[in-house]
Amino acid sequence: MMFDILLPTRVLFGPGSTYRLGEEISRIGKRALVITGRRSLAESGQVERITNPLQIAKVETVWFRVDPEPTVDTVDEARRLIHEEKVDLVVGVGGGSALDVAKAAAGLAKVDTPAGTFFGAVPLNAPGLPWVAVPTTAGSGSEATKNAVLIDPERKRKASLRNEWWLPVVAVVDPILTMSQPPEVTAGTGFDALTHAVESFTSRWATPFTTALSREAVRLITQNIYTAYDTGRVRASREYMMLASLMAGIALANAGAGAVHALAHPVGVRYGIPHGVACGILLPYIVRFNLAVAHDAYADLAAASAMVPLTADKDEAARKFVVYLEKLRDKLGLPAKLSEAGLKEADITEIADEALLSQSLSANPRRVTRVDLLTILQENL
Repeated sequence: MMFDILLPTRVLFGPGSTYRLGEEISRIGKRALVITGRRSLAESGQVERITNPLQIAKVETVWFRVDPEPTVDTVDEARRLIHEEKVDLVVGVGGGSALDVAKAAAGLAKVDTPAGTFFGAVPLNAPGLPWVAVPTTAGSGSEATKNAVLIDPERKRKASLRNEWWLPVVAVVDPILTMSQPPEVTAGTGFDALTHAVESFTSRWATPFTTALSREAVRLITQNIYTAYDTGRVRASREYMMLASLMAGIALANAGAGAVHALAHPVGVRYGIPHGVACGILLPYIVRFNLAVAHDAYADLAAASAMVPLTADKDEAARKFVVYLEKLRDKLGLPAKLSEAGLKEADITEIADEALLSQSLSANPRRVTRVDLLTILQENL
């Protein structure tokens, strides 16, 4: 058995861990570009949890705010600021969008080529600037991955830039930052994390290391997501969701995703569907599609999450896992079909062709053809 494992250099996890942000950053540099969302951090009432530690540590800051679905042009704007303001590190504070921009901007800080030319693996053999990840949602797991998911508006394509140097030097994972999230954000980001956990568990590139993380992440999410959604101030559920998101992110970074992600990106950019919502809609369809080859794996997840007894028949357990996903999607208020979020029959062919370009399909446990993608999209009308 042989495999490589990619991990953040250092992870600070737990309620209040943001108060260590200043001391950690001051070890790396003294002037930081802080990349965050347009409104989410301010609306959360958690701004001082970020600014106070930086002020105490006398870290100078330059702020840059990004939209929910960032583009490669956004990364280039951040890179321009890095040079103009002469910062020596980047701090990403927010959901996947803010963290992905921070990751790509830091990683490409010493490169002149526009970010849009680098879709796919970025051929760098040395790091750019160091960056620190501070996630404020329990979903993307971007604090633990080498991928930056971005939109190229010119080609109307959403895909990843990735490089093994792009893991953060420090990830500060504080569940308190998610306490004020509205239910709809909790639902979408929670399904994003659940999709990462399920797809990495059944990935063709999964290892014993990643499946252990994925299985536990699925268990934690299924036991805590509804409480986090329905009663957001329950600290324990927020903490377990944050931990599960981190674990699923590590598993995803090392095992890869699957057909859900291959389809979620093109439908998301075309119709403006939040990534987690697209994943939540698609996950039951893809799991059902994969049952023919992965029913033992889904039965394992059902048993690990206490949906069925450990002695349950594997076929029955796998089917119950699909039913659970469908019921959870409904309970969290997500659409049952992509058509409810904008999917049009006239676009199906183009979406399937775009999904075929995704590297995520190579990790899916069942081989996916163009006809399969068209069928799944037809089921979503």
